[in-house]
Amino acid sequence: MALISFTDLPGEIRNQIYNHLLILPALSTPRLLGDPPLYPEILSVCRRVHGEAKQILYGCNTFLAHPGLLGEMPRLRLYYDTIHAPNLISLIQRFHIRVRLDCDPNFSAEKAARSFTGVEELSIEVFQAQFGSSDYEVLKLFEGIRGVKRARIYGSVIAFPEYVEWLQDSMMTPQGMDVEVFDKERMGAQVRPYDIWLHGGR
Repeated sequence: MALISFTDLPGEIRNQIYNHLLILPALSTPRLLGDPPLYPEILSVCRRVHGEAKQILYGCNTFLAHPGLLGEMPRLRLYYDTIHAPNLISLIQRFHIRVRLDCDPNFSAEKAARSFTGVEELSIEVFQAQFGSSDYEVLKLFEGIRGVKRARIYGSVIAFPEYVEWLQDSMMTPQGMDVEVFDKERMGAQVRPYDIWLHGGR
């Protein structure tokens, strides 16, 4: 009986193995025991496996965007090194960014549009020191992003749900299509300071 090597396996089976070895759960997924280990050593098997596995590792995982450089220096998790090689960064299609509403951002709207327009997935996790103390001004930096297949904004956004919904739809609008300017009065959005006496401290 002839021996079968890894590359003799059907492509679908190889992809299942790559997914098992190289993909971490989404950052928004609760992980009581932390992330499972990765096994990037498989990329060293041979040139063919390297090419196939590289597409899975960089194309199917969600990467943390740099707080200032955004997509120019992402990392898989905080405990992994940042990625500098442009040929690897170009493979990344899923980004997660953490944004503080009560701090001056370290990036421009133009850089956000360059980094995230056309990606497969963008999730924006929103923070603020005192819940409900800030408006959505910082999130306006993402208004120029277009062509995202899946966009999600979550976290400290309870005070302006209409704007969040509008921004998600705006980012998922195909490139080249016009987007109606957000009108908080017309859309019924009442952006106001968070009332600790109504909602309680969190």
